[in-house]
Amino acid sequence: MNDTQLPWHDAQWRQLQQRRTAGRLAHALLLTGPAGLGKLTFARRLGQALLCESPDTGGDACGRCRSCRLFQAGTHPDYSPVQPAEEGKVIKIDQIRDLCAFLSYTPQYGGYKIALLQPADRLNVNAANSLLKTLEEPLGDCLLLLVTAQPARLPATVRSRCQILSFSSPSPDIALPWLKARIAGGLDAAVLLETAGGAPLAALTYADGERWRRRKELADNYEQVMAGRLDPIRAAEHWARGDLAENLRWLVSWQIDQIRLKMSPQPPRLNNPDLRSRLRGWAERQAPRLLFERLDTAIRLHTLCVTTQVRTDILLEAFLGDVAGE
Repeated sequence: MNDTQLPWHDAQWRQLQQRRTAGRLAHALLLTGPAGLGKLTFARRLGQALLCESPDTGGDACGRCRSCRLFQAGTHPDYSPVQPAEEGKVIKIDQIRDLCAFLSYTPQYGGYKIALLQPADRLNVNAANSLLKTLEEPLGDCLLLLVTAQPARLPATVRSRCQILSFSSPSPDIALPWLKARIAGGLDAAVLLETAGGAPLAALTYADGERWRRRKELADNYEQVMAGRLDPIRAAEHWARGDLAENLRWLVSWQIDQIRLKMSPQPPRLNNPDLRSRLRGWAERQAPRLLFERLDTAIRLHTLCVTTQVRTDILLEAFLGDVAGE
């Protein structure tokens, strides 16, 4: 099994191969599910397989033919990936117009024309409207692959014209052996997987020692603010460094775990099992109502961070100031 054939994708792959064999493969697929499950990897695997001149018996690309070599080099004339021009920006209408023109041309190699949009939820309103005509009236053997972890942000008119392919976190029986084979000794794969919400690829990124060290620093930082040993403004500056969205995901997960520990001394699961004693200590100092209010605020912070250009540092200062003032 190569790096594109992730074991928790087997059911979805078989499903699509059955549809293809029966001539029922949709012209537009919406790949949805939490981040860290490899939806983009699956989409690229499917795109290459459909363009391959000699796919294997399982429907996968051979990796050796002319089409596969061009695909791997990023120069296949019948494949067009579309994404925001810059991180955090939107997919614009001009990009979709170019894509629709690309799909209208005859395939140069006589097979499929494949378009990949990711993250599809970054389509702005005009771009989404421009895509509708192509979704409603597909041309020949065209396949549009829309990848998103947040399908609700796509207009209902776009979602309704796609066939949904859903991905969910695999069972530990599938995820843990895969993860253990890829992390260094001394790291607990089960803890990494729990912390990543069951998403193996996210867990693998956490195995990076720098990111794991960063998480511990932020936990220390939070505790120092709570104890009154660190000024909230200085703490907010620290939180705003690096991958802010990831930092805020950790903040949200800590609030959820504190609520779980407040409600039950032995909750069935925690997002951060390695921080159990520390989180219990934080939770014991706060009223249940405050914990729920703080969770709501942390979720709003994360949402604003990933969807707007708001000054999140100011909001972080207010959040940590509230933590310090409890």
